[in-house]
Amino acid sequence: MDNDPYLYLEGRVADVMSWNPITIYQGDSLERLIDMFKAHHFHGFPVVDDAGELVGIVRDTDIISIFTRMDPASVSLRVVEDVMHKPPLVIDHGETIQNAILKMFKDQTRFLVATDRDGKVIGVVTRTDLIRGIHVWRQD
Repeated sequence: MDNDPYLYLEGRVADVMSWNPITIYQGDSLERLIDMFKAHHFHGFPVVDDAGELVGIVRDTDIISIFTRMDPASVSLRVVEDVMHKPPLVIDHGETIQNAILKMFKDQTRFLVATDRDGKVIGVVTRTDLIRGIHVWRQD
């Protein structure tokens, strides 16, 4: 038992997040969004307005869910704003990795948009990113 590994979390969101994320505009077409998913293999993107302000997020599940709808209204979905998740799922870049994990599970999402103290988009943190905050300690 004395040599069993001890797992612990250490760090802040800024330590593990991806900086300067790729964003998509709320008025962009769903065709462009699908092309972005295909090109980048991400689970989602921050959605911004024409002024660059964060207005939502769009996840792969948001676009896939179109095909679960049985009503003809789903054919009227044309732009990112029609399918995006509001409000955006955000976390301050200074928050602990532990808080980011708790927020992701509470919000049932694979990523959060990291913001600075002024609420500006500065990064994205994913579940895979958060694993980088896990450390293993062994007592020798």
